[in-house]
Amino acid sequence: MLPILLHINYFEPHRTLREACALARDLGADGIEWRRKPARHQGDDLAYLDEISRAWDGAPLEWVSFGTPGPDLMTADDAVYARELDIAERFYREAARRFPLRVINFQTGVLMNPAASVPGAAYHQHGSAVATEAQWCRATEALRRLGALGEELGCRFALETHPCYLHDTIPAAKRLVESVDHPAIGLLWDYTNLLLFPESPSMEASLNEIGSRLFYVHLKNFAVPPVDGSFLVSALSDGIIDVRHQIRLLKAHGYQGPLCLEAPRKGDREWFARGDLAYLRSLV
Repeated sequence: MLPILLHINYFEPHRTLREACALARDLGADGIEWRRKPARHQGDDLAYLDEISRAWDGAPLEWVSFGTPGPDLMTADDAVYARELDIAERFYREAARRFPLRVINFQTGVLMNPAASVPGAAYHQHGSAVATEAQWCRATEALRRLGALGEELGCRFALETHPCYLHDTIPAAKRLVESVDHPAIGLLWDYTNLLLFPESPSMEASLNEIGSRLFYVHLKNFAVPPVDGSFLVSALSDGIIDVRHQIRLLKAHGYQGPLCLEAPRKGDREWFARGDLAYLRSLV
């Protein structure tokens, strides 16, 4: 059966890391996708890893992954770029020493249109739409280094299709993956994120375009079609996306990686996790 992870946002903001591990295990999840460092954490990123280690030791899970925030690789400052990449590499090296790290949700840094007149929700006017050639080169250079790190550590880096990043669409993410050309660098398919763009591909077209570089999948659903960049998250089973069809397509594609549930509605997120998990289990 495909492993199912819960994003840490099912337990934010009211649960400790230790409680999150225990609850995820009790709910029957195979693992958690943690943030690389949450804003509320007061220590440095290695102290954060130590805290997760203590939580994990009390309620061990089979899968551990890390997501946002990624390093800021879009900066024009050479010193900041080098420092961000060094810190990220140190973090992943230390994470792999503590946990059975297999796949990482990797993002290259927020990339917004510099024009103040462009609304934040006009996602098609941010990210790859405004990237400079220097930013493409910086990201490629960094991912080559991380590909070598992933090969050394036995884990893979998956670029999430996410608005306001260089890898916001599948063509943009594939451009990066193909320019790096390393077996440890691939894609994280978040189909729901693709619906935030004026022109979004079908599920079938998405998977065909990604091909063999699909490493990781995020799942969530919208209550109604997004309009002008705004959206309303629903239960996984109740939205506009046919997740049953999505899982069928993934199985036909030969996908064997993890599925991560994320972005619950406001309210009793632990209850929502229970329902979303039960529905997804019934499909996989």
